[in-house]
Amino acid sequence: MFKNYKTLVAALLVGSAVATPQVADATGWPAGYQGVMLQGFYWDSYDATSWAKLEKSADELSKYFKLIWIPNSAKAEGAPTMGYHPVYWFTNHNSSFGTEAQLRSMIKTYKEKGTGFIADVVINHRSGVSNWTNFPEETWNGKTYKIGPEGICSGDEVRNASGQAKPTGNPDTGENWDGARDLDHTNANVQANIKDYIKCLLTDFGYEGVRYDFVKGYAPQYTKIYNQANNVKYSVGEYWDGNYDAVKGWIDGTGKESAAFDFPCKYAINEAFATGDLTKLVWKANGTTDQPAGMIHFGYPQYAVTFIDNHDTYRDGSKFTGNVMAANAFILFSPGTPCIFWVHYTQNKAAMQTLINLRNACGISNTSSVKVLQSSRDCYMAEITGSKNKAVVKIGSAMVSPSGYTNADIKASGTDYCVWTKADAGEIGGGDVVDTPDEFYVIGEVNDNSWDPSLGVKMKKDGDVFTADIKVTGSLGAPGYFSFAKKLGEPEGWEAFNVPGNRYAPAEDTELSIGSTVDLTESPNPIQAQAYYATNGEYLIKVDWKAGKITMQKGGSSQVETIGTEETDLTRWYTLQGVEVSEPKASGIYIRVKGKKTEKVAM
Repeated sequence: MFKNYKTLVAALLVGSAVATPQVADATGWPAGYQGVMLQGFYWDSYDATSWAKLEKSADELSKYFKLIWIPNSAKAEGAPTMGYHPVYWFTNHNSSFGTEAQLRSMIKTYKEKGTGFIADVVINHRSGVSNWTNFPEETWNGKTYKIGPEGICSGDEVRNASGQAKPTGNPDTGENWDGARDLDHTNANVQANIKDYIKCLLTDFGYEGVRYDFVKGYAPQYTKIYNQANNVKYSVGEYWDGNYDAVKGWIDGTGKESAAFDFPCKYAINEAFATGDLTKLVWKANGTTDQPAGMIHFGYPQYAVTFIDNHDTYRDGSKFTGNVMAANAFILFSPGTPCIFWVHYTQNKAAMQTLINLRNACGISNTSSVKVLQSSRDCYMAEITGSKNKAVVKIGSAMVSPSGYTNADIKASGTDYCVWTKADAGEIGGGDVVDTPDEFYVIGEVNDNSWDPSLGVKMKKDGDVFTADIKVTGSLGAPGYFSFAKKLGEPEGWEAFNVPGNRYAPAEDTELSIGSTVDLTESPNPIQAQAYYATNGEYLIKVDWKAGKITMQKGGSSQVETIGTEETDLTRWYTLQGVEVSEPKASGIYIRVKGKKTEKVAM
């Protein structure tokens, strides 16, 4: 923790300065770019990050993010679907995230506020309308587009399928994808379709740039062709590989006409936090000089989009499991273009907004120079020079301070991270990502309930604040576990309850105690959700929806009178506890009061 930094004496730390080369602008990503990008979705976030809800958050998100990456917006195979097996390109953009009208409205609203959208462009493979190969015929801007079997790679697995058109294209120029038909990018008609598809996204729908999905599936020179045809300003490829030389090779193969997600940086961060060895955050530039790990360490920061997690890594073995804010502090105070994951932002809004404000106040860009001041197992410290000011970031548990800065220069701090700068973060704005719900429930081991999606304690609503008197009732003396939900799963059960946007639970089991405050977070994976927990007892629990915080106070404060044994009296008792019932739960029970403590006693 860094709350004691203001009592420390600054220590002199020295390092070697390395000026990151300023590379001339390529089409694919500008040098000196100072914006921060948001990945505006996670897997199955159809409701939580729908186009309508994202548009409602425009006033907030546009303050911090200049680019927002969203899933493929065209109609794709399946429903609901994330869109990674597209069927349509030009004429049907009604997706699981919203209608085409909602999409266009959202893009327009953000554009007016200075924030652009990055389209998820899936052109390695494609699905058919009613079978594997019948891609739709589409007309856009007075021209008709159609790809037939000649545009499917000859080695595609559909060649052995009965009742399907036989592919007659050239062999694949990259890795095979067996979930849909691999397109032959050597084919002139395929290239013409893709060039105009990207043109349609940029000029008709109003996207600001493109994210190319699964670029290992076709040779990199085709990305160069598509970007040059449309003068794409912001292009980033998903070359999923932790090897620096492999990602560098792909960027070079595009003629440096595209940036790439910095997977080498992501995996270095994973390893550093998993092993407790922060020296993994540093690589040697030219084998001699300490620089941040990944594509950002020397020569390629202009083409590096750094990130901690994305929709894929968050749900597989590559998920980051360390200190989220410390890791984000690392990429926000390094060169490259940081891409912040939706779940990380929404679970840590105030802290994330402060760091982004500081980055902007210093004028830090994707090509800013970095001086690593210290690298040890328990400390990464570096000074980054922006166009307006400098900042020093420290990651790790070591209690050290940089030379030239005072305790008054500490502008952001949290568990195992701290930022010093002469710049000012300014006011932290923001608003709700989603509207305050009409109802909110506590579900789990409370009020003698079990984990049943149809049972829950309904909280009382007062503006943006929900409260409830609850009794935590874990079994066999163990803590009781619970989460929150907008709606109960009646009568459908868990399937209706565990839908995106309904369940609120932390990424890791989180303890609540009297006087504690923790973040209220939408469950990133409602089917395998974690929970909040507390020792058995009575509590007053409060959820401040606007602040995104949960607090607990000592319970038993509700004035419950002695109640008799009649079934109507029992129903009244449950009502006083915030549980709505249409029929009595049982008979032969009465309520007695000891001072302000309410007990349910079986006769």
